[in-house]
Amino acid sequence: MSIHQYFSPDYATARQKFLHAAKDAKAEVESLQHPDTGIAGEDLFTDVAWIGPKDARSVLVTVSGTHGIEGYYGSGCQVGWLSEGHVAKLPANTAMMSIHASNPYGFSWGRRVNEDNMDINRNFIDFDTKQPPANPAYAEVHDWLVPHTWSDEIASGIQQKIAAYYARVGAKAATAAIVGGQHSHADGIFYGGKQACWSHRTIKAIAQKYLSTAKRICVLDYHTGLGPFGYSEMICRHPVDSDSLKLARQWFGDAVTSPAMGQSDSPIIEGNLRMGIARFCAQATVVASAIEVGTLSSEEVRLSVIADNWLHLRGDVFSPAGRQIKAQIRAAFYPDNDEWRGLCYPRAVEIQKLALAGLSVA
Repeated sequence: MSIHQYFSPDYATARQKFLHAAKDAKAEVESLQHPDTGIAGEDLFTDVAWIGPKDARSVLVTVSGTHGIEGYYGSGCQVGWLSEGHVAKLPANTAMMSIHASNPYGFSWGRRVNEDNMDINRNFIDFDTKQPPANPAYAEVHDWLVPHTWSDEIASGIQQKIAAYYARVGAKAATAAIVGGQHSHADGIFYGGKQACWSHRTIKAIAQKYLSTAKRICVLDYHTGLGPFGYSEMICRHPVDSDSLKLARQWFGDAVTSPAMGQSDSPIIEGNLRMGIARFCAQATVVASAIEVGTLSSEEVRLSVIADNWLHLRGDVFSPAGRQIKAQIRAAFYPDNDEWRGLCYPRAVEIQKLALAGLSVA
């Protein structure tokens, strides 16, 4: 298969390609059904493919679809990796687990969020022991980020207000307020929720079932929508002085950035999936990173999220305007062209090979 054949036009096709690739790779597959249905009425699943010994000391974990629509990229990388036979060359005492569509609802419906309008990458908080982090600055911007109607004029006005807000409070504070995550406005953007969502509970169950005996784990979570077109940034959210961040730099080199050290355009966030897996696997050393691939400008990406939020709150997904907004958010998170895939897919393969090499070192 050529690179573009690993990628899919919709969730259902992506899932079938993943299952076929997993079967051909002789993976053990478990499918966990989501309670809702997809945009075409299809059943939704998070699928797990495991290759290697169950008691492996080291495990490479890849995750696609954390931000739903970004699953087009992640799924293609997982399908390609399985199809090209890389899993037949796993180091000794090493296994690989591919988690396909951790947010299948968002993947199918073309949303960054889940069925509850939650950004699941802000939801992996231990709600039993701590309160969600406060983001009081979000309340200042919520009303004009969540308009009652939508038009080109309103979209332009929102862009102008965002620019003015950035100029007034500074880029760091504005980014934290708008996209850093909030738990106060359920109808807002980047909403992290007030309880563990289905994807959170499902990933926790997967980690407890498959990773409880592993001693070293690498988690690679595929994302899009931030950075230069086609460039893959590795965003690590481990503490600055942690062994995990040191290992990430040893394994992956200068591509690794740390938001805590101010090295990434991504803000500091709490409740991301990768650090959730690290919390669920306290017995292991976990090296976790997003592979974040750039698409369009940050302004275009952000506006697509705002428009999609309005659409699902107050619009009609199947109307002409709804289809236009869906095309807009898809372009923002999945540039469906060979140039982009040709930049990001080979890099994903390279990163996974580096991860396996790192895991193989005692």
